[in-house]
Amino acid sequence: MALADLQPAGTLFDPARFARSGSDKGRAVPHEALARLSMLRGEAGHTMQLLQFLARSPQACLIVMLAGAVTLVLTSQAISNATLKGEFCWALSVLTGIVAITRNYIRSYASSPRHVPLRQAASELRLLLLYTGAAWGMGAFLVLPDQPALVLLAFAAVPSLALSLLLKDAKGAAAFGAPVTLACAGAAILAARPLALAATLLVAGILTCCLSMLQSAMAAHPPPDLASR
Repeated sequence: MALADLQPAGTLFDPARFARSGSDKGRAVPHEALARLSMLRGEAGHTMQLLQFLARSPQACLIVMLAGAVTLVLTSQAISNATLKGEFCWALSVLTGIVAITRNYIRSYASSPRHVPLRQAASELRLLLLYTGAAWGMGAFLVLPDQPALVLLAFAAVPSLALSLLLKDAKGAAAFGAPVTLACAGAAILAARPLALAATLLVAGILTCCLSMLQSAMAAHPPPDLASR
């Protein structure tokens, strides 16, 4: 008995109909939904980076406070032309930035993130880091007017590198590190120190920004084995 005799009428195998059904299934693949899912995943990763950036701002304040305290202690024990008025103005300027960063953290992250948009809070934090970096850099003129080159280099590089490693945000690290580097380089030139010191400060600032950008890129695009977990 043939196979066709076992099939009811109208149910014979039709290769053309099978090919059409297969093509219809191919067209039914939700490409738009998959693209939407990928976009939502990218937005979620960016949101997580901004939340972590804001959450690290108290640690950044502690780093700046500790570095400022160490700087004032070392300059008070060393022979320096810095005046008490200059040290007070510098400390007050840096402390103002720290208080503003703390207020931004409490208002946008600790109390209720819904009150302030996340992107707006991150932008405000970067602006505050820019101000704090400018205030810190003024210490090269007010607190360290006649210190050795290595002291000035450490004054510029240590807090900038520490904040870059902590924040893991390229814009935030550049906002703090750029004015610090430029101010210290300007102080080195005005103090008739070798131009090599100014060039070293600039290179250190550029490397710090590049390191932060690399960390941000690695956080945004993790390795395949980590991304699949």
